[in-house]
Amino acid sequence: MFLFDLHCDTIGRLHDNICLKPGEGSFLSEGVFLTEGSLPKTDTLLHNHGHLALDRMAGIDWCQCFAVFMPDQYRGPDAVAYFESCYRYFQTQLAQNAGRLAQVQTVGQLKSALSDGKAAAMLTVEGGSALGGDLSRIGRLAECGVRVVTLTWNGENELASGSATTHGFSGFGREAVAEMERAGIVADVSHLNDRGFEELAGFARRPFIATHSNARSVQNHPRNLTDDQFRHIVSIGGLVGLNFCVRFLSNDPDPAFPRLAAHLERFLRLGGEDVVALGSDFDGCDVPSWLGSGEKFPDLYREVCGGFGQGIADKLFFTNAADFFARWEGGM
Repeated sequence: MFLFDLHCDTIGRLHDNICLKPGEGSFLSEGVFLTEGSLPKTDTLLHNHGHLALDRMAGIDWCQCFAVFMPDQYRGPDAVAYFESCYRYFQTQLAQNAGRLAQVQTVGQLKSALSDGKAAAMLTVEGGSALGGDLSRIGRLAECGVRVVTLTWNGENELASGSATTHGFSGFGREAVAEMERAGIVADVSHLNDRGFEELAGFARRPFIATHSNARSVQNHPRNLTDDQFRHIVSIGGLVGLNFCVRFLSNDPDPAFPRLAAHLERFLRLGGEDVVALGSDFDGCDVPSWLGSGEKFPDLYREVCGGFGQGIADKLFFTNAADFFARWEGGM
């Protein structure tokens, strides 16, 4: 089994627990509030009490998109400083685990890392506030190896409005997307509101993705994609990662596999066989108990194989994501 997961908040969660001053806290990506001291200070990317840890993923050929999550309370210089602090922490973890993990920016590097017996780490950003309202920061993100930027979180930032707000894109946001496309950074619409999605669909020049969003026709939540939105992503050759967040799967507090399967089935019916991927949202939300940590991925793979066949399972777990980034590198 090869695995390519488009979204987790593990780096931010570990960073905040270790690097924030006593008494501070940070909102994680789906409203989980992490207070100082809520995890052991000894937790690292190698071993921790969260959803994803390198030592528990041993034996899995794995590429993980590690997001630097930007809390909505940070704007301007504060947002820039927060991103840079998280990036330094990420680099520290890479250095400490150099024998197990390698940062990658291309599919070629990804495959080399896996062939060397290492996990592949692709850096992303969740929240365009990391730019601090400065277009030149896009070059800095590219320099850091950022491959994807989720344009907003739930609130409004300098680029656009998230799912909890109603405005569309600013002029700066339109310029930022164009500059990101030139810099080779993929725009991510997870968390963008419906008006923003419609506007982006009208002015984007390269395919965009939704790293961690499900089907709104299955579970009516504003963070999920409408059928028309999903069809548009299919039409442009984009990518959509299934989110494990319980609130985006169903109203069941601990949904079983059929709830997740309903979202996959809907996306397949909408023509998404070559578009569906995984976007677990690990360490950023509450997930079903049977998917409670990264080492459960093989259980999900077996469930998908049983329900949809190995061909779909392989596309969902790895091939579609790898093919998308390969096409992006080729200038599609």
